[in-house]
Amino acid sequence: MQIWDNYGLADHTTMGIGGKARKFVEADSVQDILDALQMAHAESVPVFILGAGSNTLIADEGFNGYVIHPAMKAVEWLPQQDGSVLVKMDAGANFDDVVAESCRRNLGGIEALSGIPGSAGGSLVQNIGAYGQEISECFVSAEAVHQNDCDVLTLRREHLAFGYRQTALKTADNPFIIVSVTLRLEPFDADKAAERCAEHGFKRMALNKPKTASELRDVVIETRRSKAMCYDRNDYNTHGVGSFFVNPVVSGVDAQRLNAASIIKNHKPMPSYPADNGMTKLSAAWLIEQAGYNKGYCFKGASLSEKHCLAIVNRQHATCSEVIEFAQDIAKRVYLQFRVELKPEVVYLTPTGIGELPCTPKDAELLGAAFRPNPLFL
Repeated sequence: MQIWDNYGLADHTTMGIGGKARKFVEADSVQDILDALQMAHAESVPVFILGAGSNTLIADEGFNGYVIHPAMKAVEWLPQQDGSVLVKMDAGANFDDVVAESCRRNLGGIEALSGIPGSAGGSLVQNIGAYGQEISECFVSAEAVHQNDCDVLTLRREHLAFGYRQTALKTADNPFIIVSVTLRLEPFDADKAAERCAEHGFKRMALNKPKTASELRDVVIETRRSKAMCYDRNDYNTHGVGSFFVNPVVSGVDAQRLNAASIIKNHKPMPSYPADNGMTKLSAAWLIEQAGYNKGYCFKGASLSEKHCLAIVNRQHATCSEVIEFAQDIAKRVYLQFRVELKPEVVYLTPTGIGELPCTPKDAELLGAAFRPNPLFL
């Protein structure tokens, strides 16, 4: 275990933004995590778990507590009699490395998640997903440390309340620190994979069906790179948190209203996808563009990616406050235009712990009279 005082956090995030932590702990074992928790308890300060920092926005003021960075990276592959394989990953393992190996073994379950940056622990907390596939679908269990009593226990599906880019672990009062994650992967099914991708807007897969998981992975990564969604130290278009907002889910009635307006205004239907319980998932990127924000739109030190307008990026020494101000501006204009609320996907770390990112689209009157929404969409 290594501990640093007054430690800068910006370099530990893909956005490259954030102040300093009171203490930064690199934990090489579960015991290191337990020891760090005891030290934090003794000082009566909060604790935050930081993985790869690929979905984290850190306040300019930093964090007045202990940031624990799990550095355990072991991965075990355990074949089962039914042909499936259990993969047990330490929380600090690079999740995309695990995806790559699963594809090499021609296993299905996480192949569509290729190229998403992050640690194994963070991927579970976020319930990452892409092209109709989520980590929750193959989740078996997780080992976790309870922050309050320092017990090590096992979490099952019923403990996590999986939702769209959401789990019970992604909350301010979550008491658990993930130390390992176990998934069950099945042999790759090309027909099923192509059908799922096509249903979720990735029609290229249906036109040229991949024969193996590795082939699907190659296409997914190529697609993500074309949208600057694979981190590159030398490309500021990737210096963000991926999708800043989740795709909103609305009622069928609202979806029909917006689609009719899109046909009148744009002479084509808006992109949408079926969701549970008769609801409809909209494209947050489409809503943002329709509200007047094109790719590369600049706002102080931040901007939208030149490749994908759903990604807010650190273009030139942006501060956390500038990113928040930009996100507020986007959310308010989208709400004025469509009466649809955009919700941030990013985890926001304040000086005292995880906070709610202050995007308040319903306070749209703060934009003033200068902006006039298109009445077609109302």
